Amino acid sequence: MKTPLFYLIFGISTAMISQNSGKLVPPNAPSLHTPSIEKTECITDAQRQEVRRQIALNKERILRQNPNAFQHKGNSPLFVMPLRAKAGFDDYGYYIVNNQVDHNLTPNGNLLDYECGQRTYDWATGNHEGTDYVLWPYPWKRMQEEVMEVVAAAPGTIIDKRDGHFDLNCVNNGNPKWNGIIIEHSDGSQAWYWHFKDGAITSKNIGDTVSEGEYLGAAGSSGSSTIPHLHFEIYDAGNNLIDPYQGPCNSMNFDSWFVNQPDYYVPAINHLSTHNSTNFDDDCGIVENTYEELNFEPGEIVYFRIFYRDLQTDSDTHITVRRPDNSILYDYVFTSPWPFYTGAYAQWEYPVDGSWPDGVYTITAEFAGNTYETIFGVNTNLGIEELDRSNISIYPNPTANQLYIKANSQIESIILYVLLGKKVVEPAPLAKNAELNIASLKTGMYLAIISSEGKKTVRKIVKE
Repeated sequence: MKTPLFYLIFGISTAMISQNSGKLVPPNAPSLHTPSIEKTECITDAQRQEVRRQIALNKERILRQNPNAFQHKGNSPLFVMPLRAKAGFDDYGYYIVNNQVDHNLTPNGNLLDYECGQRTYDWATGNHEGTDYVLWPYPWKRMQEEVMEVVAAAPGTIIDKRDGHFDLNCVNNGNPKWNGIIIEHSDGSQAWYWHFKDGAITSKNIGDTVSEGEYLGAAGSSGSSTIPHLHFEIYDAGNNLIDPYQGPCNSMNFDSWFVNQPDYYVPAINHLSTHNSTNFDDDCGIVENTYEELNFEPGEIVYFRIFYRDLQTDSDTHITVRRPDNSILYDYVFTSPWPFYTGAYAQWEYPVDGSWPDGVYTITAEFAGNTYETIFGVNTNLGIEELDRSNISIYPNPTANQLYIKANSQIESIILYVLLGKKVVEPAPLAKNAELNIASLKTGMYLAIISSEGKKTVRKIVKE
């Protein structure tokens, strides 16, 4: 598959930032960080035939034990998405769709995906034959955390299972030692799930059945792979390659194989955060140091990053930075001048000087119809210890379900954030006494920012 090997940084002039009259723009233009693309062979024809031979042997053994195991009937199944975030995942997003099936069978640079675009790749003698769902951002870190869970897109029987292979590969070289599962459905079609993390695979064995949405494994980078991802490859009952996505340039099948087919473009922000460094560790197979930071002092620089999915040319992001008293520090619209990227991040610099008041700052990014938010502090211990108890009490703390807030004055808002700054709960405006249900949140530490009389109080919350 194509993959980021290192990040290219391009300085962008301020002319590329659209500005409305009266808007306050940052002193530094954004920089783009986008993947360099490798185009190499995913798997050889000989290796693919070896897989098919092994499948045939496995099916023979299954039939000896259960002669009725493959009584094929019915139409092809309709798929659910073959992945999900692990329970408790609390960021905005975790993957991008990096490559689709190549419908132009002439190799060596002749590309055509199901929507007549070039969201695919080939090499000198072959074409990409599946869909790649890539962990983004911080793929190696999120691989170790098992953030992307691979699930069965449709019910069926396990006809091949492989595990125990090295899962931190960084090159497409036809390496046949992949971890994964192949499932045959009731109509005889097959779904190939590749590149799993070693040891993070279902305990079920060849011959066992799985249900729709059942856990199969966690995304990794085993086999011929350069980054943690799921390679999802489909064949019909006649062993013909299928592209499960319906589109005008799909030459393999007319109808979609999804219950609800995802859109071709899903522009979104997967992550936004503040950092204390321009560094971005991306060494192959190494868990990334994110350099994320919530606490800054005068004289330091806040590096603000937006990690995009499906960033398109001329798309707008409205960015607002608010001071602790909710007044506006920066308010501007960033219009992307860059070509389409399935995954990329933009970075801004906010130099902190003596004019910045102490307290908690809020950054809001409005993009593609959605609003995203993070926070940082100046001269605070945000995320480390509680700030300014003032006249507000919170109880019980820790709590598993209900949280009660009492103040001497009107509570204007209560917002809960995870410790890395992402907003998770924002109730409606409140009175002097408030009740907050946090039963749905995962266990852990949170920051509650309570606004009252124009001031922000920050308190740590422990969810049991």
